[in-house]
Amino acid sequence: MTEEVGHWLIYGETGAGKSSSAATWPKPLLGCFFDPMFKERPYLYTRRGKPRGAITRGVEGSVPVDEVRDDAGDLLVRIEHYLDADSKNPRAYADFLARMARIHDDIQAWKIATFVIDSVTFMEIAARKEQQYRINPTARDPRQWFAGSTDTLEEVLMVHLGSLPINVVVLAHIDEDKDELHGTMVRNPAAPGRLRKRSPAGYSEVYRAYVHRDGSNDPVYAWQTRSDQFFNALSLFNVPNPCAQGYKELWTK
Repeated sequence: MTEEVGHWLIYGETGAGKSSSAATWPKPLLGCFFDPMFKERPYLYTRRGKPRGAITRGVEGSVPVDEVRDDAGDLLVRIEHYLDADSKNPRAYADFLARMARIHDDIQAWKIATFVIDSVTFMEIAARKEQQYRINPTARDPRQWFAGSTDTLEEVLMVHLGSLPINVVVLAHIDEDKDELHGTMVRNPAAPGRLRKRSPAGYSEVYRAYVHRDGSNDPVYAWQTRSDQFFNALSLFNVPNPCAQGYKELWTK
């Protein structure tokens, strides 16, 4: 198959290879990183621990930034960390929304090929703390904070990202609850409220990342690309099911 531009939602348990596989997408890659510090390593290093290029670390405003550049100085990977050192005085999600307001300009200026969000789990926490301590601190019902974070994530994940004319990869964990899909109860990507069931509708490709063992008992990292009686998945690119993890693997058949 010929490589195509698309939007992916990849979900799986911790350690299922989500970040490592997202790091294989075309470069330059821009990542908005909500997970804790140092979990960004797969984007900066190969699985064998070799740097992908010259790594620089800095801070722009209140946002820590890691960049990887090739020998010619061209951008390969840029990871922006949206983290709150003080959860009672949050600013990470506000910084992220400000970044999204200029995302189209930066995609053009930097010739970005892939945009990544890693991960929805910690993104929701940042959005909820923004609701709790800045936007609605006098709420009498904590459910208002969850509702507010769901609304803003819905705008980003279902609307704003859908407008990006480049590769988009959103990473999530697996929800513990099940939802009905074509008469079968299956598990979906973890997301707050109504997004748990709706989020897959915003992406042409929805894969479950998982690990299984081969004949020698070595771990094999794979994607499930079709729904079964346990997990939701889909592929409009008709990617094989299962598929070995890695961008190049999508187009081998």
